[in-house]
Parts: sequence; C-alpha cells; structure tokens
Amino acid sequence: MLNRASIFALSLLLVPAVASGQVARDTAHVAAVVVTATRSPLLTGRAPASVSVIGGDDLRREGVTTVLEALRRVPGLSIVQTGANGGVTSLFIRGGESKFAKVLVDGVPVNDAGGAFDFASLSTDNLDRIEVVRGPASVLYGSDAMAGVVQLFTRSGDGRPKGEISARGGAEASYDADASVRGSNGAFNYSLAGARHSTDGIQAFNSQYRQSVGSALLGFGKGAADAHLSMRYSDNNFHYPTDGAGQVADSNAVRRDDRLALGLDAGYRLSHAAELRLSLASHDVHGITDDQPDSKGDVGGYYYTTGDRTRRRSADLRMNLELPSNTRLTIGGQVENEWQASETQSSFGPNAFTAHRHNTGAYGQLLLAPADAYTITVGGRYENNETFGNFFTYRAAGSIQATDLTRFHASIGTAFREPTFLENYGSAFVIGNGNLAPEHALSFDAGVDQKIGDRFTVGATLFSNSFRDLIDYRYSATAPNYNNIARTKTSGLEVEGKLVLPNNLYADASFTYLDAKVVDPGTSAAVTATFAPGSRLLRRPMHTVDVGIGYRESIVGVDLRAHSVGLREDNFYPPDFAATQRVNLPAYTKVDLSGDVRLFEDASRNVKLTVRADNLFDKKYSEVAGVNYGFAQSDEASVSRTGYRAAGRKVLTGLVLTF
Repeated sequence: MLNRASIFALSLLLVPAVASGQVARDTAHVAAVVVTATRSPLLTGRAPASVSVIGGDDLRREGVTTVLEALRRVPGLSIVQTGANGGVTSLFIRGGESKFAKVLVDGVPVNDAGGAFDFASLSTDNLDRIEVVRGPASVLYGSDAMAGVVQLFTRSGDGRPKGEISARGGAEASYDADASVRGSNGAFNYSLAGARHSTDGIQAFNSQYRQSVGSALLGFGKGAADAHLSMRYSDNNFHYPTDGAGQVADSNAVRRDDRLALGLDAGYRLSHAAELRLSLASHDVHGITDDQPDSKGDVGGYYYTTGDRTRRRSADLRMNLELPSNTRLTIGGQVENEWQASETQSSFGPNAFTAHRHNTGAYGQLLLAPADAYTITVGGRYENNETFGNFFTYRAAGSIQATDLTRFHASIGTAFREPTFLENYGSAFVIGNGNLAPEHALSFDAGVDQKIGDRFTVGATLFSNSFRDLIDYRYSATAPNYNNIARTKTSGLEVEGKLVLPNNLYADASFTYLDAKVVDPGTSAAVTATFAPGSRLLRRPMHTVDVGIGYRESIVGVDLRAHSVGLREDNFYPPDFAATQRVNLPAYTKVDLSGDVRLFEDASRNVKLTVRADNLFDKKYSEVAGVNYGFAQSDEASVSRTGYRAAGRKVLTGLVLTF
C-alpha cells in the first residue's frame, strides 16, 4: 500500500505540468558515442552495428539500481529473473542462450569461463553509461560474444571536486544508499564511490538480499601517454526460501559471493599515425552456496554446501594505425588464463575439481570511414584454445548515410563459445564431458534508421542467427550429462524510436518480435526437453514492448515506463519431479513511476526529494514457472501463489544531495 508520505511526494511530482514552454532535451544535444562496437569511439549514428547506449544519468534520475532493469528497455533483449531481489537472472540476446552474452566492466570480462553470468549481482552504481552491441563480436572479444556484448563504463572525474550522497527507503525494509566523489587535478582525474542495497524480500521468510558495492576509476593523461585504472567490487548475500520446484519451504538456504574486477588500459601515441595500447584485466569470484538439512524443505536429510573460486586474467596488446582516407587498422593479440576450483559436500557425497585453460588469440580489424556518409569494418580472429583447438571467426559490417534523414546498416559474422568448466568437469549433481566442442554461430542483420523532422527518430532491424553444436543436458547416472547435438535458429525484428516533444516532454519506445525455434533436437525427444523437437526456445517471449515518457524542467521531473512481455514457454517441475510439463507463462505489463523535486539549490549545493514506485499497479506475474502455478493461461491468482513470483508494488522515497 502507498503510505501518506509517498502519496504526498507523488502528488508533488505530478503537479508540474504548468510549466514553462522551454523544450527539454533539445535536439542539438551531444550525440552518444559508442566504443564497444569497434573498440574505437564512434558516434552511434555511424556505428556499423546494432547498438544501444543507456546513460547513467538517466538511470539515476529514474532510480534504477540494477543493470537487469536497465537492460529491459533495449530491443532484442529478454531478461528472466528467478523471483526477485537477488534471484538468478539470465539475459537472452536475440534469442541466443544466456551464455552467449559477453559482459565487460570497463573492458574487464566478468563472465565465468564459458560465458555463464548472473545479472542479479550487477548494479548501476557510479556508471557513466551502458553500451549494448547486438550481434556476434568474437572477432574483438573472443569466446562468449556469440550473440552480443554488454559493457559498463564507470563515471570519470573532470574539473573541480563534485560529490553526491543519496539515500532512500520503503517497503519490505528496503533501502539504497550511496556516496561518490569525482574530479580532476592537472593530469590526473578520479572517481570514487560506494553503495549499499538491502531488502527483506517478498517471501514470508528467508528472502533477504544484501549488497555492498565499491567502484573507482583513476585516470592520467600527459603528452602522448594516457592510462586508466578501474576497480569494481561487490559483496552479495542472497537468502532464498524456494526449493528446485519453486516451493517456499527452505528456511536457511543462502548464497554468498564477492566479486572483484580490476582493469588497466594504457596507451602511447608513437606518432600522429600510430598508437600502441595495452589492456590488462583481472576478475575474481569467491562464492559459497549453503543449504543445511534443518528446515522442512529438506526432505530426507538432503543438504549441500558448495564453495567455488573462479579467476580470469588477460592481457591485450594492440596497435592502431591511422591510414589515408580516414581508415584505421587495428592489429592485436590477446592471452588469457581461466581457472576454477569447486568443492561440494552433500548428502550424495563429496565432489571436487580444479581446472584451468589457456587461450591465445590474434585479430585484425579494418575500419574505413572515407566520408561522413560511410563506415565499413572488416575483421577476423584466429584463436587457439589449449583444450578445444583452433578457431577462426570473421565479421563484416557497414553503415551508409543515404540522405540527411536516412541511414542503412548491415552486418554478417561468426562467433564461438567454449564450454563451461561445469559442462566439462561436472559436479556432485552432474557428470561432465571432457570431449565437448565449442558452440558456433552464424549471424546476419540489416536495418534502417529514419529521422522524421527534428524531433522523431525511428529504427528497424531484421536479424537472423543460426546456432549449432549446442550443448544439451540429459540425465544419466553413469554417462556424461552434456553433449554437442542441438541446433537452433532465431530471427526477428527490432524497432526503437525516440521523440522530443514541446513543453519539456520526451518519449522512447522499443518493440521486439522474436521467432526462436529448435532446428535439430537435443538428446531427448520429450516435450519438456530443453531442445524439444519443433518447439520454441524456453523463456523467450515472441513479443516485447517497452515504452517510456517523461517530463523534466529545472525544479521537477517525472518518468513513467511500461514494460510488456508476451507469452513464453517454460518447464514446470513439481516438487516430486514426476509430472514435468511444458507450460505457457501468461503475458504481463509492468509499470514503474519515478520522479524528483528540487527542494533547495544554491551555488554549491542541490537537494532533491526522490520517489520511485516499482510495479505501480501491483501486477501479479512470474518470469519462471513454479509450484502452485496451476497452468492457467490467465489465472492471475495462481501466479501470485508461485514461489518464483516477481515483486509486487514497492515505493521508495529519499533524498539526493549534490555538492
């Protein structure tokens, strides 16, 4: 329920439209720059790829604290969270598997070896922007970048010291607090921040989530040399009461992990036409999952405790050569070491493994921009994996500004993904397969961006992906559970538009149509198999729509965003696993409202009141099928009882002080 203070604050935010006639977000604003698509700064309007840039200031204004919520607005992306507030979260780009997205933080890969990544642990604290590239990117980034790349960039410092402190709280004993300072002094610049997020969760017991985050970006630039050192640390503590069937039954299951990403990017300009750059990256994860046999959900004395450590270290050295006719040639080499140690004690007995592998790669990319109207890239990569052998990938893409108002773009490329250590070596619960081969992709897209007048821009992109040698799971007590066999095809349409309106109003929208189907089935012909013959891929909606509208002037701002997800298939696993069924999760639309009011401002300080209402209309829905689901297509009450239900309405109010 909305309390009186929240209702009063919301009313303040909705009063404003009396407003001045100035136009917010004038069309003369500085165009966004994207780096991830080519590893060279390009205006988004010239990037030869399907790219989206989400501004950190926009996310802070809307009160969005998780990357998973930020990514919902990007066309071609589907987000699935198991419950809420720390539950395992998967990203599907253009229908590809959740392991097909490369995730970078200031250039540091943060995926586990083989591509696995849980977006529940990634916050938006101290971000400058998020760049999303849709389409294969193995040429520049190696394994994992099968369907796309998501890269987070930390805010940098500039000018006099600036600080910000914010805090907010609300339902379910939830609160967010953060503080940051940034600035520059001569050749040095700095950005430092810390944050804390906490909630007691939506379940009756054991659903707390706690997260502490620290980040830093230190920069230096003088003459021909520059360097940036980045750090992002998070400590996550997630209590989950649900068993494997989504039943709320376990009073003590918990997952804890801490993650540290460190990166150094340094460059030296040898001449006006040659630049040498070195990137060093390190990512460490230490996690413990603990479920002791002392709650009613632990049938038959079942228990397990798993401790794992993963580590990725890499170095990338590349030369950028400026050639005639605005042409840039990038030639580089990369080495990477991956390591994981895992140990499990359970009612099935102990299990442990330690594994590592070494990868080397060489790549080249030619970026041609002979005139403002043309941008073309052609690139290739040769990769040697000591476990899986040699691979070659390629990508060609182009962007043509046909008229002042119309731009065409297209790309074709290949990519690969190495198996995870779990798929190779197994665990206490699965049998690994040391003979697995990497998965492969062939992808194509083509699109057009159209300006209509000075205020409206719309873009549409058709895409098609063929994924082969997919690794499928099949239960066996004696034989390996993972095998290369399945092949899938995904295709669809992405549409996005932005509109700047008079009277300080603005709007954006995105639409995705996705056809994601199994071409060659996996190891099982059952209708509930992951790659069942003739079926759609699990948890990928056919239709997704996201619409946002906002109002902003000097004193007050309001943002309203609606996110609609269509029907999608999932497997329902009952508590006894005796009658697993393929079900359709009902479509849903979730609406979020956020805003702020300036309470005080002088030459050096600014104080704002903020309000955010997540799931404003308290929509009952679930992104994962769970117990008590009932299989009813439109039975909202049954969704509300599922253990994997998403969070209901939650209102948070707070203050932001900038100085």
